[in-house]
Amino acid sequence: MIDTHCHLELMKNVDDVVARCRATLRGVVSVATHPNDYEKCLALSKKHNGFVFMGAGVHPEYVKELDTKTVEKAFSWIRRHERDIVGVGEQGLDYFWIKETYWRERQKELFVKCIELAKELDKVLIVHTREAHEDAIKILTKNGAERVQLHMWGDSSFAAAIKDNGWLVSVGPVSKRSKKHQNVARDVPLEQLMLETDSPWFGGKETHGKLIGEPTNIRVGARVIAEIKGTTEQEVMETCAKNAEKLFKIRGANHA
Repeated sequence: MIDTHCHLELMKNVDDVVARCRATLRGVVSVATHPNDYEKCLALSKKHNGFVFMGAGVHPEYVKELDTKTVEKAFSWIRRHERDIVGVGEQGLDYFWIKETYWRERQKELFVKCIELAKELDKVLIVHTREAHEDAIKILTKNGAERVQLHMWGDSSFAAAIKDNGWLVSVGPVSKRSKKHQNVARDVPLEQLMLETDSPWFGGKETHGKLIGEPTNIRVGARVIAEIKGTTEQEVMETCAKNAEKLFKIRGANHA
């Protein structure tokens, strides 16, 4: 198994987390979504070379917080470290947190720039979309996005466009309780699915409120896909891992 989208750099006792992951996973893609987290995520990927792979970008939720100069500095960092990263993102549109028309338009502008950056560097574009699926599809299509991971995608009505463009969707623990995400897993071919956890955000909280989600929760999505597709959990894990290795151009550790 490969967790294609999590945030190790936000976790406490991360070395312990990675040790647990090594017991069952082939690899982990950790995605730094704020420039302040780039160096920590880079250090983790170097420390756990060949097992932890890094993505870097500017989350659309931060569109109000980060000015143009800061974003350009982030892009410059990504260009300087292109050999250290496997993806640009997560980028995209978030209409849940961002309500104002002006800031949504700024998100779109940033999204287009990130698509171009991912194409320039030949990296996977890691896409975040929340309550903005139609606009995201339009922008991706218009700008010729190619190597695309639709992270936690939740709208099956665009399954045909996803299939036609060869984009991949990563399925996470939210699929256990979300009919929308289950429908995506149903309508997108297994050859275009991957697994993720988006940890630490999914997986629950301990009594003191600390997030405790981690990549070892990845079997949740695998079980959902297997049940929907009428196949085995092992087949799902193996196929999704192969899909991830091909998309990200990585070679995970030799774990089942």
